[in-house]
Amino acid sequence: MSGRGRLPIVDLPDATSPRSGEFAKSARTRRRILDAAIGVLAREGYARLAISGVAAAAGLSRAAMIYHFPTRRALVEALVAHVTRERVAIYEAGVVALRDRPDFGERAVDLAWEQAEFPVFAAFAELAQAARTDAELRAIFRPALAAFDRARREAATRIFPDGLRGITGFDLGRDVVRFLIEGVIQQDGVVHDRDARLAALRAFVRLVVNSPEGQALLARAVAEAAGAAPPAGKGGS
Repeated sequence: MSGRGRLPIVDLPDATSPRSGEFAKSARTRRRILDAAIGVLAREGYARLAISGVAAAAGLSRAAMIYHFPTRRALVEALVAHVTRERVAIYEAGVVALRDRPDFGERAVDLAWEQAEFPVFAAFAELAQAARTDAELRAIFRPALAAFDRARREAATRIFPDGLRGITGFDLGRDVVRFLIEGVIQQDGVVHDRDARLAALRAFVRLVVNSPEGQALLARAVAEAAGAAPPAGKGGS
């Protein structure tokens, strides 16, 4: 993960930055630890996230690990910020690469599916799930989740083409794509006719955000949620 540029999220610290009196080597070691922790979290889950296991995955001694993260809580606090920043950075880098493509909307949907299979996505999802029942983690994760939502929207608002950014249901369309894909990936409950059903879901989210009919449906949903009538000619019955 170290080759990408970083997207600053003002609300969250960069857990890999050198602390006072430290050299860049210490920052690289912390990144090594946090990237290893992402792998442990994605593979084994939050309950099995332990200092000893992360140290082993990072190829470090326990003493070296404890120098940077003396407690599990210290590791979790840094990991929450790191995972959140990484996920936004991956999202922005992928969307920027599509900026000038005529099929931006379709490729953006495909990109969302592809990124949902990255280890950092699984780590983020594991933190979100564990935070539901772990009060200590929830207190750490909820502000990061809010920062993620703001940063992701800011990136989309800045990068998406006018034709998509200007539709009435822009935010709703993004939510449909994000939460449908996240639900499918996290639950992995599509078993019967898996390939055909996933292909249909993928086609569905493309149509929702890209076709005139889909955009009219988004506008109608936004209008109904606001207690207003659908715009004229935009999907009214």
